[in-house]
Amino acid sequence: MSILKNTIITASTILAAGFTAFAQQATTVTYSFNGLPLPVLPDYADVISVVRITVPRALKITKVTAQVQAQYPNIGDLNVFLYSPQGTRVKLLEHNCGSANIDTTFDDAAQARYSDACPAPTGAGTFRGNEPLSNFNSDNSSYGIWRLAVENNTSDSRSGWVTGASLTIEGTTQATPVTTPDTIVNTASLTGPGTVAPGELVSIFGVGMGPTTSVSAPSGALPTTLGGTTVTINGNPAPIAYTSAFRTDVQIPFTVVPGTTIAVQVNANNQASLNTTLNVVTAVPGLYTLSTGGPGPVKAVNQSGALNSVVNPALKGSVITVYASGLGSVNPAVATGAVPPNTPLSRVTGDVGGFIGGAPATVQFAGLTPGTPGLYQVNIQIPASAPSGVQELLIYSNGVSTQSGVTIVVQ
Repeated sequence: MSILKNTIITASTILAAGFTAFAQQATTVTYSFNGLPLPVLPDYADVISVVRITVPRALKITKVTAQVQAQYPNIGDLNVFLYSPQGTRVKLLEHNCGSANIDTTFDDAAQARYSDACPAPTGAGTFRGNEPLSNFNSDNSSYGIWRLAVENNTSDSRSGWVTGASLTIEGTTQATPVTTPDTIVNTASLTGPGTVAPGELVSIFGVGMGPTTSVSAPSGALPTTLGGTTVTINGNPAPIAYTSAFRTDVQIPFTVVPGTTIAVQVNANNQASLNTTLNVVTAVPGLYTLSTGGPGPVKAVNQSGALNSVVNPALKGSVITVYASGLGSVNPAVATGAVPPNTPLSRVTGDVGGFIGGAPATVQFAGLTPGTPGLYQVNIQIPASAPSGVQELLIYSNGVSTQSGVTIVVQ
């Protein structure tokens, strides 16, 4: 069974981990889903509820236990599967028992399988799942996003809730670079995992990504080795803008072809990660904000030269400059990692447009920022019809929008 159907309900817990460098040693970690309960809908809805648990520690797995809580009147209606970041699937339950609710720890060391203990008293206790959790031991690493998928594919009348889930993982710490497609994102927006566009600056999050003390590239063309870290894309070194133990920023080559895939490998601390496969698309636009990524006030320069803010709003009819990553290919072409020239300006080849406060806005220029490798800029006019105050800003490149929740202040 795939966890993808017509609709997926997702929830995630992104745990802020105080990462430190560590030597290889046996350790045990637990991460939990602490979000709001997820609905388990009737079968006719054709929906799988997916709890996402981010595990920010890289362990060579020796044991996994999973704790699941759900309020549901007849567990026999349900499939409950656990997926690792590498895509390994373990069946915890598959139409087992007719009891109500789940409050169960799945542990290979348990004396009985859940199905053998039917009817389990209110689903409580410690049991083995339908398949052994030791199947995860063959995975490369624990690092990444784990998914607990719960599906009612039997009853059109019953529904319920997934109320809790947690993972306890035992293993040995890893110094080898480890990343996953889920943790490679647009540097500006920190969105768009698993997909890249020609010329995009991406952030590779993981462990063992580079030196303990972060290093930023000097001015000028981006180097292909920085702080002892090298990232190859389809076997060729990529330009690096920043590297640290848990994040490395690289520029995707302008020569990658939309509709294909690329293989990314991180080499750091004299060790190499496994290849990570990413999908190439035409554009993955993201805007730089005043925060560390995602939503919030955009980094924008008003036509007056002042940084846009509540104190310095942009006049209607004026032109502001915002900065982005992932707008796609440009013309004239510029070598990946090279410094874009002032003349001629390299413009995005696809259509670029925008909206400010829901009003269509004219883009006067969209292309590479002269003097700064990997950085795009968009010069956009504040429409006369834009509402005043803090307004949402959306930029579209080749029909794909930047992240939601980015704002600009209009006078």
